[in-house]
Amino acid sequence: MTTTPPAAEGFLPPFFILGCVRSGTTMLRNILRQHPLLACPEETHFYRPGEPFGTPGFQAFCNSNTLKRHRQIDGVPEEAFAQMLAGSRSRAELVHRYMAAFVAMSKPGARCWFDKTPQNIYGAAQLAADFPQARFVHIVRNPLDVAASLRIGKVMKIAQLVGACSYWNESVTLMQQLKQLAPGRVLELHYERFTAQPRAGVQALMAHLGLPFRAEDFPALDTAPVSHEEEGVLSAEEVAFIKALCLPGRRLYGYAASGEPETLPALPVDTAPGEVAPVKAPAAAKPAARPGMAAVMAKVAAKVGAPALKRAARLQELEALQREREIRREALRKERAEAKRRAQRAAATGGKPEDGAA
Repeated sequence: MTTTPPAAEGFLPPFFILGCVRSGTTMLRNILRQHPLLACPEETHFYRPGEPFGTPGFQAFCNSNTLKRHRQIDGVPEEAFAQMLAGSRSRAELVHRYMAAFVAMSKPGARCWFDKTPQNIYGAAQLAADFPQARFVHIVRNPLDVAASLRIGKVMKIAQLVGACSYWNESVTLMQQLKQLAPGRVLELHYERFTAQPRAGVQALMAHLGLPFRAEDFPALDTAPVSHEEEGVLSAEEVAFIKALCLPGRRLYGYAASGEPETLPALPVDTAPGEVAPVKAPAAAKPAARPGMAAVMAKVAAKVGAPALKRAARLQELEALQREREIRREALRKERAEAKRRAQRAAATGGKPEDGAA
């Protein structure tokens, strides 16, 4: 347990969004950021590393390029963060100081800060102890879509099925432990239900936090579930493997049909971990001329098989389509939000244009 520093005074109890990566945590954060009293920085990862606070390993992790980039986005200077880190006696103190600085610089009117770092699930037990009044929000998504999204690699890329499944399995296991450690403090949302009915999901979340829900605080609530089931990212064998490896958690969260087999199939060959060892040429052999691309592709096809190459090509196409779809969705969201704001301004002025408006 840690002592709450003065920097935490004046704020409402915080909350933490946890879960598996590629499950909608960023979507949820962006929706909640619209509220005038809620503030959330980029991912902090302060409760992710296994190194104890105050050790060289922890300090090195905090000074990684990724977290430096996050602090740049948050508007927290490196000199200020260095002072926070040096002056803190625990992870909790560092979080309090960082959040106070972030709110002061980015959203001074906020009364409640929250953190969205999915990988902080690995420090959930300590989070619950360090922040005894904090609430937790867990958003869970079908592991098939999580694994497909990780393979596409829009934000982070995990091509190995075991690695992708482990992200999901470990997060749901740790969340069950957190629910036992902190009864009544965890709200669980299904990605598929939330994206289908975002208003109901936000209402439930605000009630969980003890805050009133006002529709005008969330002008952009347009969401749509994204499923990769029909995109061909995963083969039938890979789908069967993921379903079996994630079966206990899928049953727990309603993603498994009754009577599904419990036997784990063999790992599909094309996704087995490890690399093929390079073949060394005989010592006396002369270096061959550099082959053309067609010859290279032929050799690769002979090693991994034509189906794997086709899937790789398909993945590249899907990545491009996904980027285009995200751009269109973001443009549509902004257009709808702007139209709603114009309508609200018109209603407030009795239909008359505001000063400076054409």
